Amino acid sequence: MEDVSTPGLHEALATIAAAARAAYADGSNLRVRSSGIVHAVAMTRWFADERMPGPACMVGVSGWDPAAAHPDRGAVTCRRCLKLTHTDPASQQLELFAPEPDQASAGGMAP
Repeated sequence: MEDVSTPGLHEALATIAAAARAAYADGSNLRVRSSGIVHAVAMTRWFADERMPGPACMVGVSGWDPAAAHPDRGAVTCRRCLKLTHTDPASQQLELFAPEPDQASAGGMAP
């Protein structure tokens, strides 16, 4: 006996994926649930080899829920996504050690 539910399932997944892709067609970025972080978008493999918009940094979206992510017109704020696109703002990392003073500016004396 042939399983007749499989084509219907594939069609349903294709419809969901197409709707998700259309939601980002205008160049929107992506926000996961109520997170304050906005991600760049990349097409990722979903069920049945369908392509779905997802965070470019590949951060996990729990449960494969297509409704967990939604379009956002805000600027990308995810540090990983910014590094991937080479638009990472200047590092805010504090220096662990102060730089050594230049010997020439310390009186010109060699050690």
